[in-house]
Amino acid sequence: MDLHSLKENTTHGTVRFPLALYEWDSADISWKVSPHWHEEMELIYLKRGSFRTWLNTREFLVEGPAILCIHAGELHCLELPAGAQESAIVFHLNILSFEHYDAIQAKLIRPLMDGRLKMPLLLERDSPIFPQIRDCYEQTERKVRQMNSCPDKEELTKNSLYLQIKALLYSLLAILYQNNCLIPVREINNENEQQIRNLKKVLRYIGENYASPIRLEELAGLVNLNSQYFCRYFKENMGKTATEYINEIRIEKAAEALAETDDKIITIAENTGFENIGYFIRRFKGEKGVTPSEYRRRSNKSK
Repeated sequence: MDLHSLKENTTHGTVRFPLALYEWDSADISWKVSPHWHEEMELIYLKRGSFRTWLNTREFLVEGPAILCIHAGELHCLELPAGAQESAIVFHLNILSFEHYDAIQAKLIRPLMDGRLKMPLLLERDSPIFPQIRDCYEQTERKVRQMNSCPDKEELTKNSLYLQIKALLYSLLAILYQNNCLIPVREINNENEQQIRNLKKVLRYIGENYASPIRLEELAGLVNLNSQYFCRYFKENMGKTATEYINEIRIEKAAEALAETDDKIITIAENTGFENIGYFIRRFKGEKGVTPSEYRRRSNKSK
């Protein structure tokens, strides 16, 4: 079993400042963040819109504003509809770790780092602590923007901003801790863990081979299942058939190419696994609500 299946290879931040901010705000186009996982913690602020998100084997429909807490190793994806607004702060929990032992390191930081303690998956607007958590997040977001725009030569200012960011993350943890919102993980569901590992393996294979024909027998063989049972297994865990998922990945890769390259549409269709241009255009419009050429036009307009 390949434990690195679907692991995101993106470097978040820099060696000196291992923290990154990602933002989405588009009136014209939608986007899907494909299933992936990483070793960092991710706080996602769904500011405006209706979102479909998927964590491990669970699907959620979330109306913004809301905040998602994604932990290291958790397989997740997110659909960003046109008109939606969201941002994400990604950081490794070790930036909050103390060099010297104390009660907070023992009761909070170390358990969070090794998975014995977790933040709540979802905080929605009706949660009593949502206004405080949102305030912490928004302050952190502003400080990260300031730090990113600060020239490297202004080391004093940049380091000061990074210190303020860490202080805000501690404040967020303190709010969760004080309100008994941190969740102890007392036992691991081995069967569920195996399911997640199998899904990571299948989804990684699709992500690496979407441009070529993919047979269900190939996918089923990856997890030692027969094709009929694999189809049920995939739909139960993903909420869609393997064929639907493969086509979604191909459309997202095509959308990325339309937005970032000048390649001809027929070339993009071929490079993303569609042999028939007419079928590609129909599938694309069904997913995105616009034709490939209109999607490219809107993407260029929003740059």
